[in-house]
Amino acid sequence: MSLAGWARQAREAWEVPRDLLLRRYPAFVTGGPLRRGEVPVFVFHSLEPVSFERKLRHLADNGYAALSADEYMDLLSERRPCREKAVLLTFDDGRGSLWTIGAPLLRRYGMRGVVFLVPGRMESRPGPLSPTWNDVATGQADAGQILAREAGPRALLSWEEVDALSHDGVFEFQSHTHRHARIHVAPRLAGFLAPGFRHGYAAMDVPLLASGGRDLLPHEAPLGSPLLVSAPRTSEALRFHEDEAFRSRCVDAVAQAGGEAFFSRPGWERELRRLAAATAVRGRTETAAEREDAIRAELVRSKLAIEERTGRQVRHLCYPWHAWGPTARRLAAEAGYAAAYCGKLPGVPLTRPGGDPLAIVRIGEDYLELLPGGGRSSLTEVLRRKWTRRLGGAA
Repeated sequence: MSLAGWARQAREAWEVPRDLLLRRYPAFVTGGPLRRGEVPVFVFHSLEPVSFERKLRHLADNGYAALSADEYMDLLSERRPCREKAVLLTFDDGRGSLWTIGAPLLRRYGMRGVVFLVPGRMESRPGPLSPTWNDVATGQADAGQILAREAGPRALLSWEEVDALSHDGVFEFQSHTHRHARIHVAPRLAGFLAPGFRHGYAAMDVPLLASGGRDLLPHEAPLGSPLLVSAPRTSEALRFHEDEAFRSRCVDAVAQAGGEAFFSRPGWERELRRLAAATAVRGRTETAAEREDAIRAELVRSKLAIEERTGRQVRHLCYPWHAWGPTARRLAAEAGYAAAYCGKLPGVPLTRPGGDPLAIVRIGEDYLELLPGGGRSSLTEVLRRKWTRRLGGAA
């Protein structure tokens, strides 16, 4: 693991005890009750069949109901009384495992979920739909291939899969902005575009690269492109537009050395850093008005694209990386979003009726099995599974 990877693991290791000390979790996480009026909103990303089924079984066996996004909003706005044992299951990014694993298991347990899509990164894939976990059970598909789907170019749902799921009713589709974009914010080198960043979820960590008047996504951008320090587009950060000439030395060196083959050479990053250091990073910082226009486009384009494809109104937004500020919040309301979802918020362990609909608190999927009921897990066991998974074992 890289030094940056170890640093991230260290931050995450401290995150849970810190948040417990600061009381950023609702009472049920530490063995307390789920109080009247509390409807936890859980966030999922990639799905793994054993752990996801275990969570759904816990909900079903204990009489919990999964709400729709609009039903949840009715509770939040106090248009209807809160029912006991209600949850909202949300799924970020529109990952491929929603089709292969999520939908079959949700149907089996009578549950449903809300998916936040990224239309600007999705594609159409006409033809037969991909096999699912049901096909593995009947011997018609290979489990390894299905579990490996999100590591390749089919990491996200296709529009054809969204069409099928939308009509099925097991998922509803809402907005995660148009491109789930990051932006350069300073002329300081952070890394380079390598083959592993072109597909899968890693591609979402690559900042937009402007070229010829348009922004390139990782699969379009040339390998070796220098990546600068970045921040989410929906944050208050202003974008730094570097001169395109800054990339040429690194990009040319990679192309001349065989493209992807360059990255199998020992010391390739040191070589690119030497080339990048020989060229000054020049450019300009966008204005506040340009930032506003860019965020507005991310919110509006996503909403329109999903509505056009599904034929259903999009009223719910999830901020990428849970990053938002006054600008994104204001523009979300102006664009017609009634609700916006984030992560943990200081002083708000769980959004209750009458709470802020444009800053809805969500809780990680790991804590779902701490909900009161038979077979309830302990926090110790949940954290053990969580760290086993992060270290590469089964959880």
